[in-house]
Amino acid sequence: MSDASALTKAEVLEGLVSKEGVGSTVQFRAGQTIIQEGDLSNQVLMLRAGTAKVVTRTADGTEIVLGLRERPEIIGEQAALNGTPRSASVIALTDVTALAISAEDFRALVGSQPAAATAVLGIVTQRLREADQGRLELATHTVAQRVAARLVALAPQIGVVDEATGSVRLPLSQQDLAGWAGASREAIVRTLRLLRDEGVVTTERRQIIIHDLDALRAKVSE
Repeated sequence: MSDASALTKAEVLEGLVSKEGVGSTVQFRAGQTIIQEGDLSNQVLMLRAGTAKVVTRTADGTEIVLGLRERPEIIGEQAALNGTPRSASVIALTDVTALAISAEDFRALVGSQPAAATAVLGIVTQRLREADQGRLELATHTVAQRVAARLVALAPQIGVVDEATGSVRLPLSQQDLAGWAGASREAIVRTLRLLRDEGVVTTERRQIIIHDLDALRAKVSE
């Protein structure tokens, strides 16, 4: 298998963007809104460093987390291609560095490079599959299972490992976790209390520390 065939769709797109030399570097602080839901699109962002969360809000203001984005993923591509308002907000979880590409340059790249069009189609298709999986989990998993699954998935993505203890610290509030697990904050509080009592996690202000990843993995399939 060649190196090119082993690349992910996002990596292929990153290479094509670099070759074209389009875009300019922008930076965002942790907690800063990168893209605002409802805004009209004028650029696509390709992440270079850091992690961001994609969120939307229900009619009552509840935040639902739709996913994470890391290098070399793109954000804002659908709105840039079809000219519609942003369908979700994107918020920096950590400090983020990105390449800002104008919607015009992005459309030109996709229109002139079949490999870019194929890569974008693959990215969109994968995100639709992830959305379908999320809906399936909401319908078939308990809150405890969803919480455990989210913590297990987030540990290697945004967790910081304590080399001395092996624990994993997540920069995550209980409200963040509620949005990720599709549960009320009250349900998250109850679930985390049980996990604390079992010694699986501890919590601090806007921090969740995982002490036993294996126990969390076991809870996903309970």
